[in-house]
Order: sequence, then structure tokens, then C-alpha cells
Amino acid sequence: MPAFPYQVGFSRLSCAFCIFGNADQFATLKWMDANRFARLVNYKKDFGCTIKRDRGLEQLSSEGTVYQEARSRPDLVAACLSDRPLQTVLTEDWILPAGAFGTGEGPL
Repeated sequence: MPAFPYQVGFSRLSCAFCIFGNADQFATLKWMDANRFARLVNYKKDFGCTIKRDRGLEQLSSEGTVYQEARSRPDLVAACLSDRPLQTVLTEDWILPAGAFGTGEGPL
């Protein structure tokens, strides 16, 4: 079974708030986990810098669109945010996740 974040639309799974994330990823993360997002925004104030060189996370997230699959599947969003182990990862009915072949970005 694909990992839950892939199922809600993420195309990469390094860390949730990855330095290489794009605007859509940060818009989705802000929508999914507003408290954690706010903590990261506050780090900019504490440290005087942000994880993106050219703009803060608020601006970046405002330029993106929340993944439609995340909006339509609150059960998967809850599973993504849960710290509980999965019951099983095997499935008979494999479905390509929403994040497959997405826009995963890395160092240029």
C-alpha cells in the first residue's frame, strides 16, 4: 500500500516540511497541520531566516493550491498526522497514489 502522504498527493517523502517542497506542498501542509506550520513561520522570526531563500513560508504557501485528494480524504489526512502504527501495509487492490509522478523537487 502506498504511504498515506503519497495517497493525499505528496510526490516526495523526506520530511513533511522539506526544504525542497514547492508551493502546493506548503499550502497543503498549512491546511493539514496549521499549528506546526505556524511554528515554522515563527522560526523565521527567531532565527532571522527561512528555509526558502527568496520568500517566507506564508508567501510560498499562498502561491500554492491544497492537494485535492487531501481535501477530499480527511481520513487519509488524519492517518498522515497520526503517530499510531499501521495495521497492515498489504492490499489486494493496488491503486496508483495521487502523488505518483508528481513534482517532487530537489537540489538544482
